[in-house]
Amino acid sequence: MAELRVKVTGIEFRNPVLTAAGPNVRNGEMMLKAFEGGAGGVVAKTVSVRPARDTRPTIRKTVCRGLVNCETWSELPFEAMLEEYRKVKDAGIPLIVSIGYTPKDMRQLGPIIEREVEPDAIEFSTHYSGRSVEPLVEVAKALRESVNLPIWMKISPNLPDIEELAVKASPFVDAFVAINSYGPVLDFDVETGEPILGSEYGQGWLSGQAILPIALRIVHQVTSVQAKPVIGVGGIERGKDAIKFFMVGASAVQICSAAIRYGHSIYGKVAKEIEKWLDEHGFSSVDEVRGLFKEKLKSRKKFDGIPVMHIEESKCTGCKLCVRACVHSALYMDGDVAKVIPENCIGCGYCQDMCNFGAMWLVER
Repeated sequence: MAELRVKVTGIEFRNPVLTAAGPNVRNGEMMLKAFEGGAGGVVAKTVSVRPARDTRPTIRKTVCRGLVNCETWSELPFEAMLEEYRKVKDAGIPLIVSIGYTPKDMRQLGPIIEREVEPDAIEFSTHYSGRSVEPLVEVAKALRESVNLPIWMKISPNLPDIEELAVKASPFVDAFVAINSYGPVLDFDVETGEPILGSEYGQGWLSGQAILPIALRIVHQVTSVQAKPVIGVGGIERGKDAIKFFMVGASAVQICSAAIRYGHSIYGKVAKEIEKWLDEHGFSSVDEVRGLFKEKLKSRKKFDGIPVMHIEESKCTGCKLCVRACVHSALYMDGDVAKVIPENCIGCGYCQDMCNFGAMWLVER
């Protein structure tokens, strides 16, 4: 069986599936339930110097199995959360406390959390700290000057200069977490025209499966420009989703939206699916697949011109899904076998996604 234990910034986790800071872990009871559900460690919901005041409703469904939310940070005073954190620490669970947002907040909250709780690390959110690099680096620097604990910096996907931030913040942090939810976005009830969230104009932040490709891109960027570990988060519902994050360089993953949808057992489910996938593919640990995408990216085949789709007739089952999917009329059925009209094929590759039998791939024209 594959080894699932991982070590990130000196913290050993029983598996690489952690909670993400959010409503799924808003108090001690929910943090303990997450660990019982199989999480390798707990990242608590973000606290700040003042409690949040979020107008209901705050979490709703949207497209692509995503969620939209207008929650900000914890509505509990950080003083009240200290006892909640201690429940987790007393249970021997790896605990990362998330705080926000300004340099002043870091200098106030960081030492209190370190002294009163002694968590394994402190994660800080950049979600409401601006969209330019220097102010965010100042937040990281302020926390680094205030605590001795490992520091994890959570990156918002709305920042345009991700790689510059990673390079400039790297001296002050021990790891990066990518990404936070995306937005603002807007969705509403088409039958009534009414907003589904209680925020000012119904806007919110998008999370869940819809942002997984964005998160993968940013994890790839951050792991490519600096050497500190990266924890991937965004849209993970299955073991295969987590494997993708490891392949772009992540050392561990976090889950929030799937826990809201499916409950605390999702962490253990994903961990077991990771183990099963590693076993089936001949890997003994997460370390062996880390960065595999980067290797394949360098060695991938590049076509000289526009390629054409090849169909291996011996593997074709005649299901016709590829023919129906091709908007260029480049595929047709010849009896029970799909065939290609080369002059119509633009080499887009979309039809290959319809084939469940490995019968299609692009070749030189």
